Amino acid sequence: MTVRRFRAPDAPVLWALNNLPNVGATADPDAPLPLPPAQDPPAAFPDLADIPAGYLRAGGDFLVAERDGHLVGMGGIRPTGAGTAEVRRLRVHPAVRRQGIGRSLLAALEQRARDLGLHRMALDTADNQPEAVAFYRALGYDESGRESHPDWSWTLVYFTKPLNPE
Repeated sequence: MTVRRFRAPDAPVLWALNNLPNVGATADPDAPLPLPPAQDPPAAFPDLADIPAGYLRAGGDFLVAERDGHLVGMGGIRPTGAGTAEVRRLRVHPAVRRQGIGRSLLAALEQRARDLGLHRMALDTADNQPEAVAFYRALGYDESGRESHPDWSWTLVYFTKPLNPE
């Protein structure tokens, strides 16, 4: 498996990856690889429509995980001020979850944040994604708050982690 920087031709497959289920227990070894490219970016995620503008030119980065020629993971960081990098769109293909890909992607994003002079990571997930909540906790992320709204069926869970210089 290789973690590398996003390239423009990756976008349609990343859009398809973003559209896969991510609620509840979602590991699925029978999910097909490769993913057929999506025709359009996901409307609810405008940052994925233009990754260079949303991440690279914003002072962050966007990485992909590639295995056997297939894109199997993605994630980005954007500086938010006060030395903090916000993690966004961390996704792993259901067929290869629980194989260390998410861990490798997040470690690479943390290193990239350090390289950019950032000293803290921040992210959020939802309580209807218990595997994601457990994943972040296992990697040293501390819960820093929760947010809910009457029209939501879930609660957002916020996490932070200090980045120690290497």
